[in-house]
Amino acid sequence: MSIKTIIMKTTKKLLILITIVFFTYNISLYAQLEHTITLNVDTGNIVKPDVNKYCDFGQEDGITNEDYTITVNIGDTIIWQGVSMNDPETDIVNITSINHHGGTNIFGVNILEGNEETPELVVGEVLKSTVDEGKKTYKYTIKFTVLNDSVKRNGTFQIDPKIIVDQ
Repeated sequence: MSIKTIIMKTTKKLLILITIVFFTYNISLYAQLEHTITLNVDTGNIVKPDVNKYCDFGQEDGITNEDYTITVNIGDTIIWQGVSMNDPETDIVNITSINHHGGTNIFGVNILEGNEETPELVVGEVLKSTVDEGKKTYKYTIKFTVLNDSVKRNGTFQIDPKIIVDQ
């Protein structure tokens, strides 16, 4: 076998390897992710209109619920769920809907409905980017109810965090 043949075979194998690595890297870079947003609620004390005093997303001190922002990509799935901080065994937080409030409508519909299970949660797939608008945020409203030992507390509550969609 000539040196030229050996070089050509080695070059071909190297190019195949580089192509495989490149595609594997790109797939992992843009893989669709699942993001779970958990709303922690003081189910024993929550009252209107002071909702923010009794719930959070587990964010750092100094970040309000309205300023709580996640960054996602097109194709990602977001799951909103609620959890009782007081008594998770008997108190239930139902996320009943996610309502478009402002900015690009990244889900393609104005309202994402809950799954009507107990506890209720909402699932949405990101369809549009906010990059075209200079990474403006997508403002949405989480609507939720609280059950204290199966008794509904004070109607429907709402809170307004944000989402940025990178790609």
